[in-house]
Amino acid sequence: MNLRRAAPKPLAILLGVLLSALASALVLAPHIEDIAQAEPGPFSTTPQTSTQASTQASTQATSQATSHPTAQAPSLPVRVLKRLPHDPAAFTQGLIFHHGELVESTGLYGQSSLRRTNPETGQVLVLARLPGALFGEGLALCPPHPGKPARLVQLTWREGRILTYDPLSLRQLGSHSMQGEGWGLAWDGTRLILSDGTDTLRLLAPDSFAQIGRLKVRDADAPVRELNELEWVQGWLLANVWEQDRIAVIRPPGAPGQGQVAAWLDLSALRRELGPGAEVANGVAFDPQTRALYVTGKRWNTVFVLALPPLLEQPPR
Repeated sequence: MNLRRAAPKPLAILLGVLLSALASALVLAPHIEDIAQAEPGPFSTTPQTSTQASTQASTQATSQATSHPTAQAPSLPVRVLKRLPHDPAAFTQGLIFHHGELVESTGLYGQSSLRRTNPETGQVLVLARLPGALFGEGLALCPPHPGKPARLVQLTWREGRILTYDPLSLRQLGSHSMQGEGWGLAWDGTRLILSDGTDTLRLLAPDSFAQIGRLKVRDADAPVRELNELEWVQGWLLANVWEQDRIAVIRPPGAPGQGQVAAWLDLSALRRELGPGAEVANGVAFDPQTRALYVTGKRWNTVFVLALPPLLEQPPR
């Protein structure tokens, strides 16, 4: 009996296809093995297992979430270590910790000043008053570097002036022009970072105060406007936001996800302890020796010493 002739036509076709495929596989098998065992070249792609592919996809998703987060930053509670007295008449605009003292810039026309104070007692140790036509704003300390001594740098609000001082005597060293408004100021180790009430921070050269860059600040995709007093803490940038009882923890220029708010420090519980004349939160200083934050505000009667949140123990990653 001739099986080939007896087989129905569809079955015969199927048998033919299978025989042809088997022959092709036998011919190609050595070549496939050679490709699999070949040393990967500079433009070759190494075959991935399903586990490797899944891990890579997860890593890529995490990276994208860090660069372009879709969820707003979490709010973190603060822990108060100590309460210190503060001048309730001081319209605080800038605050730094230097050699065991608080140095403070205050505002308002006719009342603006720069002062060194004893943090434990609130006593003013040295006071420098600004001319009545100047409204004091943010404050930063530029450490000494070749050809330049250490300088305090104080902004003015709308007067287009940057003032520099000797950190100990508070003797004015110079006055420099600037464009736009000045709100907050911080030193990141290589440059000054300035806020002007918008969602965009300006980066300034420390000697000429020329603008050398910009950084937009976002919480997820939402712009964070009215950025105010600034402070550099362990590689993070902290910012008060006008009329808000919270501090933005910002990934600084050059960090992964730069400009993104990583968290908010919630100061709302502090307000319940303040006097009736207290205005907005404004003023953050960091003591690198005790690793504590000093927080106050405009016409607050208290400086709160806060434990450093775990997030700020290490630089952004």
